[in-house]
Amino acid sequence: MSVSPFGNGGHAMFLTKTEKGYMTLEASFLITWTMFVFVLLIYLSFYSYDKCVLFQDAYTVCFKGSIQKEEDRVVPYINANLQKQFGKKYFGVGMVKGTVDKNGNTAGVTGECQVKVPIRQLFTMQKEAGWKISTRAKAQIANPTKIIRKCRFVGHLLRE
Repeated sequence: MSVSPFGNGGHAMFLTKTEKGYMTLEASFLITWTMFVFVLLIYLSFYSYDKCVLFQDAYTVCFKGSIQKEEDRVVPYINANLQKQFGKKYFGVGMVKGTVDKNGNTAGVTGECQVKVPIRQLFTMQKEAGWKISTRAKAQIANPTKIIRKCRFVGHLLRE
């Protein structure tokens, strides 16, 4: 009697598959979409971070300019320190631009930048501008020295 490694007298015992490749196909879609979602989340994180930092920088430079002793030095001070305040702390953006304006006793700074997305047409969050970030910060122009002197004067009057 001969013993066959296949059993059943030499007949192969193979499982027959009626459909081939389903698991491979599903895994390829799953891995692709998972990578797509992770990359999208990373770029959304860049967008959120840059938007917050841009507003913070715009308001900081606007506030520092608004407390200048002389009102005619507000806009030149902001213009001189705008790019220094923006610096190089942004992720995935090109050049950060800023504009300054003064309306009455209010100074305003507008900051703009664009998040660099590799395939911008597929990942646009807005129709035309894409991942453009624009923010505006305003601060009331005040001369702290004059305010302190007026408060001290009123305080002296009330004590007398």
